[in-house]
Amino acid sequence: MTEDWLPAETLKHLDTQIAFSSDRIYFRFRWDQPHPGGWIHDMLVYQDGEWRQFADPSPWVTATENPEHTGFYEDRVSFLLDDGSVRGFEEFGGWLTVHDGMRSLPSEVPEPEVQAHEHFGPDGLDKTDIRKYIPQACDGEWWENDWREMKSQTELERLKREGVFLDLPMWRAHRSNPKGFGTDHHVLDYRHSDQGHNTYTTQEWDPEDGPELMWDPAVVEGGALDYHEIRDGTFPDQQEGTYALEMEDAVPFDPTVAEWEGAMIPRRPLRDPVGSAADWKASGVWDDGEWVVEMWRDLQTDHPLDTTQLEPGGVYTWTPAVHHGAGQRWHWVGYPYKLGLGAEPDYAGDQYTAGPTELVATEFTGATPDWDRIETYTLPLVFPGLLTWNDLIDESHPRADDVRDAAVTMWELYENAPESFIGQ
Repeated sequence: MTEDWLPAETLKHLDTQIAFSSDRIYFRFRWDQPHPGGWIHDMLVYQDGEWRQFADPSPWVTATENPEHTGFYEDRVSFLLDDGSVRGFEEFGGWLTVHDGMRSLPSEVPEPEVQAHEHFGPDGLDKTDIRKYIPQACDGEWWENDWREMKSQTELERLKREGVFLDLPMWRAHRSNPKGFGTDHHVLDYRHSDQGHNTYTTQEWDPEDGPELMWDPAVVEGGALDYHEIRDGTFPDQQEGTYALEMEDAVPFDPTVAEWEGAMIPRRPLRDPVGSAADWKASGVWDDGEWVVEMWRDLQTDHPLDTTQLEPGGVYTWTPAVHHGAGQRWHWVGYPYKLGLGAEPDYAGDQYTAGPTELVATEFTGATPDWDRIETYTLPLVFPGLLTWNDLIDESHPRADDVRDAAVTMWELYENAPESFIGQ
């Protein structure tokens, strides 16, 4: 993917409903997505005598059509959530987590440099790239954010105990939805998966020998999907069709069965989640050009070291994002909102826009919310381009001092409305 890649749309609107009971919170999201196939993800395809990985953005999502483009990437909705422990998040939302050196940016740190670093290398996290983190994970002033200057592991563990991290649950159309779950993550020095394991794993594969697993031919004829049919628009039904390789339907790969031109097998088999990674339940349906997704979890969980604990009457900072057919930074993101669970928030960003910045979750009784009785907020999401936290705190930025003092919000910085952000 090139650094100047753009989605076909630069602005989306996300209809959001939020409800809570004495022990649980629910989110319901709706957004227009006219392109089908967002539930197909990261496929291994047998083409011209070898197996290839098709995991770039999906062909239908780019601003310019490219008939030679290959790739399949799932649709997603996610959000960041904070209880006030992360400095700057109330003002700047997700922009606080995006820094020079991260993967997919022009400044991306090469893998050898990441591996050579004490914290990110083999003796630490053993990572190959730099992902989201918060400035508080770094040494220096609260806003300083050099990835090479991470706090000690002892200090990072202290921050986690104090709740200084961002909760990051996701709903994934391919890698979690078929299992009835979301996937759960948190951001401190890296975008970590929560304790336990999520709904997907990765199978090994080789261009010559193929993957480890395929579908049982009794489940999918020929042990694989047909790439040519899907590329032409004949997708497995999102609600009833088979498109994800669940472990109970998988058998060892047999080239005499599933090695044929256009055979297509997911690289990411699905499994049941466990531990904190299984906190969020979720369900999503694509129908007639629209996604409707529900996510829910207990207010209080057994995993406070990687999950923000919630309570009725509490006020939190919340910011959503939507991915369509692409990953990493190619998504649409919301400005920060204040979310009250039955409480009316008071947010400085409110004075800078005619739209909502203060959201109130509706209390309900019974097993599940009656969504017809729950207020709907229509929230604008923007394509963020290349803007990073480094840009906002750089001395060349006209309001860098206000950013460093957390004396301004994204709502004010970009002139009252997310629509005005486009092209910044």
